[in-house]
Amino acid sequence: MERYDLRQVRSMIREIEEDEWRREVCAAYSLFDEDEYRAEYLKEAVRGIADWIGQIEDSQTRRAFRLRYIDGLSWAAVSCRLGYGEESGARKLCERYLENS
Repeated sequence: MERYDLRQVRSMIREIEEDEWRREVCAAYSLFDEDEYRAEYLKEAVRGIADWIGQIEDSQTRRAFRLRYIDGLSWAAVSCRLGYGEESGARKLCERYLENS
């Protein structure tokens, strides 16, 4: 998994939510069918990243990735949730995992 993809996943999730809101609340649809194609592409990309995270064997590492990249918590919040004394603990855990995978 590339760091760029991980950094993009939260924005992709928000884009999916915004597009759904736009269609449901505002009844705003594109004159072209590109909205549906883009939404499906984004959902598939997010599913791929979530699947990759789900395959991480170590529970704490898997939780760190999910809390940061899927749930969108700050590194400090993730570290606190995982019981690290320093706010950089979870970030370092994820960085080591990416370097070794």
